[in-house]
Amino acid sequence: MKASTGEHYRKRLTRVVDYIYQHIDQDLDVNTLADVAALSPYHFHRIYRQISGEPVNVTVRRLRLHHAAGLLIQSDWPISRIASKTAYSSSEAFGRAFRAQFGETPADYRRSRQQQPVKLEPFIAMLAPQPEMPPMYTVEITENPAAELLAVAHQGSYLNIGQAFEKLYIYAATKQLLGPTTRTLGIYYQDPDSVPESELRSHACISIKDAQSHAGEGVEVLSLPGGRCASLVFKGPYAELEKAYSYLFGQWLPNSGEEMADFPAFEEYLNDPKTTPVSELLTRINCYLK
Repeated sequence: MKASTGEHYRKRLTRVVDYIYQHIDQDLDVNTLADVAALSPYHFHRIYRQISGEPVNVTVRRLRLHHAAGLLIQSDWPISRIASKTAYSSSEAFGRAFRAQFGETPADYRRSRQQQPVKLEPFIAMLAPQPEMPPMYTVEITENPAAELLAVAHQGSYLNIGQAFEKLYIYAATKQLLGPTTRTLGIYYQDPDSVPESELRSHACISIKDAQSHAGEGVEVLSLPGGRCASLVFKGPYAELEKAYSYLFGQWLPNSGEEMADFPAFEEYLNDPKTTPVSELLTRINCYLK
């Protein structure tokens, strides 16, 4: 079961690599590539990075530049046409990217290679089978209850979401909304290693009954669906949570026989960071399953 499910995910991501090759001159947005892999866009970034060993945007850039290198050697096309054929908006942008990858300008590369012909070796994304590793965390399949949430949006580094939580807690305290059953949650929409920090989106949330009565008062109202979750508890600083995500998406998921549902990962904070030593912080990472 473990070997077959791991191979199942690798085949999906190999389809993505094939699609990139076949559409190298087109816009290759994440939603399209997630559809090719038949994976939720919320989780595609992480699954691809953990199995292939690099973010998908790095794969796209490498394959485009490798294709461009072949065109420089094997054709007499103008550099502007090669830039267009590899989806670069201008010759200047293409030149910068090519030099960063190959250490010389496209013109110099063409000149030197055409004077001394070389065989251009295939350049593919590495989707090698993952070695078996001992479990680092205990992953449970749980039933997460549905909940109404009050939320404050945050954009930027996930490590700075505390600012949104502070605003949310000030609002909740003034409305006397906090109690012993209140859950504190963070919803995270992208993989921080695959998306520019400035584009990361998240929500700081608390659970509350009758959330709709607070809509429009500086907070948002969200719904957390109920359902099966892959869940693990991480103990330690929030800044080290990525270790647990790496295990969940890179080791557990390909060997689990499960698939992630189309809903972003969310965290539940099980103790108070204001009164708990950093080494004792407990965070439950949850991902809904199909």
